[in-house]
Amino acid sequence: MIDRMFARLRPDELDELAEASYRRRRADDLARAFTSSTQHPKQPIWRTFMSRRPLFLLATSGAVAAIAAGAIVVSTGVLSGTPTGEHRVAAGSSSTGTTGGTGASPAATRVDARSFLLAAADTALRETATTGEYWYVRTRTASTTHHMPKEFQEEAGRLLEQEAAEYKRTGEDESKLDAINQKYNRKLAQLKKKYWPNGFPYTAYLVQTEETWRARRAGGTNRVLPSNPEIVFPTPEDEAKWKELGSPNLLPNRRPRAVDDTLPQPLSISNPDITMGNVGKLPTSKTKLADRLRKRFERLPDPDKEFPVYLWQTTVDLMTAPTTPGTRAALLKVLADQPGITSLGEVEDGVGRTGVGLAVKDAEGAEFTLVIDKDSAALLEYAVDSNDEDRNVLRVTYEDFGWTDRLGERPQG
Repeated sequence: MIDRMFARLRPDELDELAEASYRRRRADDLARAFTSSTQHPKQPIWRTFMSRRPLFLLATSGAVAAIAAGAIVVSTGVLSGTPTGEHRVAAGSSSTGTTGGTGASPAATRVDARSFLLAAADTALRETATTGEYWYVRTRTASTTHHMPKEFQEEAGRLLEQEAAEYKRTGEDESKLDAINQKYNRKLAQLKKKYWPNGFPYTAYLVQTEETWRARRAGGTNRVLPSNPEIVFPTPEDEAKWKELGSPNLLPNRRPRAVDDTLPQPLSISNPDITMGNVGKLPTSKTKLADRLRKRFERLPDPDKEFPVYLWQTTVDLMTAPTTPGTRAALLKVLADQPGITSLGEVEDGVGRTGVGLAVKDAEGAEFTLVIDKDSAALLEYAVDSNDEDRNVLRVTYEDFGWTDRLGERPQG
């Protein structure tokens, strides 16, 4: 069940309500294939997860802009902290050999994932419900980035054109479309080996911070305020190799800009019917919430959908949305009933806060992690590490979220 758990974290109806949605998302698939070292009949699930961002973080640029810039970013966004994807060991703790090299204290590892989630649910239920005019979220995201030479871009572009032409000739036969996708994934993998037979020569991360305000009332102004991104190298050796290769540009050519709009947007990628207007009315009973989520899951158009995929994604979305304490508690209880989740004990998030890490792994060895504050039950971070030779990493840290009464202002306290 876990091996494909994150394979489809961008449901078709989010991108477009049409059968051709997968083909129209091919630019994103191409960007992920650029960094693929091993191809499988289906894309490894971590590759799709690393392209997925909560709706709060949706930006105006995407894979096509990144290709044009010559810098392929595994996932755009905002980030901070140690960009290696490894959670630092909390002070006074010792490593216990948990998955992903994450250090955990002996006391923390004695609490299993289910017990912690149930305790966190009790904590969430004791919180005081608040409200305001704008829901504010500040995130910092770290994601692997690579420079693609002009020659590579040109060859890859020709492959993309060839694939698009084959799609057009094929029509709507999904089995044939899958075969075409697999063929061109293999071609892209071969192209990558031509330029980087031993893998990418250095590792670099795109780091950015983003603030968002979502209006509680219909017709109100929403705002996205991104910072200028920066490049971080995990080691001096990586930076030295980058310089040796001529210090190629790793930043997008287009600078980020603030965006205001009044468009209605869903709060959850997998649940487009959840909005600012009704998120506070979600069930507070575990049974009723589970029933609603299950019914919503059944309506997803993806024939290969899996409930653990949907639930993990929904947890990230709703834990950082203006849900009530009762709904958050119910959600944590629903998550606690799912098998395959392990506790990493106490870990640190990207800005040094201590929380409890919860993780799953897929069949390719990629690790997916949530970090939850043990005192407040708030979601501090989610992360994914491919754990392959390219070590593609995505780490989204939630620095702050809450209600505020003025657009552009941060929550008080």
